[in-house]
Amino acid sequence: MEPEQGAREAITVEEFLTVSAKINYQLSARSLKAPVLLSLVVGPAAFSEREHAILLQGFRTIQVGYDQDRRRLGTPGVLHPLRAAAILARTAPAPTLHAMLAALFHDKEEDLTEKELGAERYARMQTEYAQLEQLMTEEDAARLRTCIRWLANETESYSAYVGQLVDQAPALPELLHVKLSDRIDNTFDVHLQHPGVSRYNFYRAVFDILFLPRFQGVSMGKFHFMPDSKEGTMLLSQLFKNTILLAQLRNHRLDHQDEATRRLFSGLAVAGIREAQWLVLELFNTDYVGVQKQRALLLEVMDYCARGGIDSVREINASGRLDGMFLRFTSGTRAEQKQFLVELFEDRESLAWMAIAFIVVFASFLNDADYTLQGIDRSGARPV
Repeated sequence: MEPEQGAREAITVEEFLTVSAKINYQLSARSLKAPVLLSLVVGPAAFSEREHAILLQGFRTIQVGYDQDRRRLGTPGVLHPLRAAAILARTAPAPTLHAMLAALFHDKEEDLTEKELGAERYARMQTEYAQLEQLMTEEDAARLRTCIRWLANETESYSAYVGQLVDQAPALPELLHVKLSDRIDNTFDVHLQHPGVSRYNFYRAVFDILFLPRFQGVSMGKFHFMPDSKEGTMLLSQLFKNTILLAQLRNHRLDHQDEATRRLFSGLAVAGIREAQWLVLELFNTDYVGVQKQRALLLEVMDYCARGGIDSVREINASGRLDGMFLRFTSGTRAEQKQFLVELFEDRESLAWMAIAFIVVFASFLNDADYTLQGIDRSGARPV
């Protein structure tokens, strides 16, 4: 199978960090200059003067909504929708106004509710949103409301939520553009806490470990940091969710729905690879020190994958350490899922296996147009 040609990363870690820093700097300024913020978000994308005015009103609306709220990692809440829109603007060949607005408001029904904001702030935000709709045609405003409704996760599980998006994507392709951009941002978000690791070549390290008898091991110096339990479980959750999204899109042949989806699909696979590589490199410098131990790990996971371990969902402990991982992630209550992620992160041997397997899974999505993880659908995971 020939690999896809062209750039695969929707946005690199380095570009993501730069864009994030510039947007955050503007948000932190004593006097926010909305046109400057708009130029940072839209990047190379072209919009008319009327569309610029609509996007500026969108910025004002989410700024009122998020105000000084923070995300779980401590970053400004408004930074996430702005970055998601920025990723989309840098990936889609010609991002539409519909898609950019949907990116800005994709969490409106979850984060910007009256319960979350309080009556006074919610009323102010709704006033700004009404002004936004007045600048739009009735058809465009209705389409945005529809996108916001479908992007809100009100289903019983993440798998069912993705299934909902799959159903609506043919009529509203921007749903996939926004969700893939959102996933890329969430995947890279944990990386903001741990800069510097991206300069190490993971594949070179693996080759040296496997083939150089006198290789002394990968040394990242003093300034590298294994994520703590909270950050680690968040990263693992993102990687599991990414796999579920990519698998369902591939199952329905939506990964090539249009050029923007194709680029973002590949970009999310690369983002998953990059973050899983970072996790493995940290493990090689903390809990999996020693070339012989690392070589044995790589060969064991290689054998598991070669025997079909990443081709389909398997029963728990059917034949290998990774069997049943997706069953455990997609079953049970949210509290049970969180406990599973905590246990997986704290079991360093299983974590190392899983991180390497994620790299193989995402690389398979990237290089084989027919690959999918069988057994993943809107109902969750089932053994195949």
